[in-house]
Amino acid sequence: MKNWKNAVADICMMSVLLPLGAQKSDAASKYVELEMQWEDGRTTHIETLHKDGVTYGSLFSLGSKAGLLWGMENDNMAVLWRDQKRIVVNMGSRIAEVNGREVNMGRELVRYISHLYVPIRFLATALDGEVANRDTKTGKVTVTGLNNYTDTFYGSMMGYSYMIRAAKGDLEITNPYTGQKNSIPLGIKDITVNTHDLTLNFKWTPKNLLIVTIEHSNRKTGDYDLYALVFKNQGLIRKSVAQGLMEQHEILKSDGTIQLIDNKNIRIIDDGSGNVLDIIAR
Repeated sequence: MKNWKNAVADICMMSVLLPLGAQKSDAASKYVELEMQWEDGRTTHIETLHKDGVTYGSLFSLGSKAGLLWGMENDNMAVLWRDQKRIVVNMGSRIAEVNGREVNMGRELVRYISHLYVPIRFLATALDGEVANRDTKTGKVTVTGLNNYTDTFYGSMMGYSYMIRAAKGDLEITNPYTGQKNSIPLGIKDITVNTHDLTLNFKWTPKNLLIVTIEHSNRKTGDYDLYALVFKNQGLIRKSVAQGLMEQHEILKSDGTIQLIDNKNIRIIDDGSGNVLDIIAR
């Protein structure tokens, strides 16, 4: 009776960890190495599942590495998504959806040790890559050209959150005390982490002005666009945009002034007051 109760408990636990309807793997399954080469320059390695002559990749693990959000929409549907990508797989079915288009995965997804696995050839294609090589001796699979779909960039200072969505290219600031959101138009275009880097940096001046800089740089050409915002008591008092810079620009100078650069001029700003002291043509 005790053994029977333990078996029932094990079955209940597995039903919590693993959604019903997916093909359950057996002891013949094994792990092989998967090398992933990304368009953003990364190369990552993970172990993946090989079963019945087919190599499978962890749906949620690879999805998160691609910058996708993941979850279960219901007991039978797993989803990866961002603004530019939506991948849907269904338990017990070979038919998936990629951006609304039906795709035959070739095999049903497999559940194994609380993970969901799908054929790696399908998942590589869904992430805009391809299986480039398979080592017949070791089973190692190399996938190239994988895209990163990260479309939201975050920063924080003094509890305030700063967010840029690729779809808009503007800066959204959220007040931690009131929840109020304030949007500052920037119009940053062509934000894609496969070819560009986007970073947010914060610096306080000696007289308590906050300088927020945003650099949007092209990894191939090395040039970058610089967005500089100056805040006083959380209110925006100055903004500048300079495009196509090739050299680093120091905004907070050793003489205590702030130098904001745009496409035509450099404005010398007084620390504390934020007043314009001088304008120098570039």
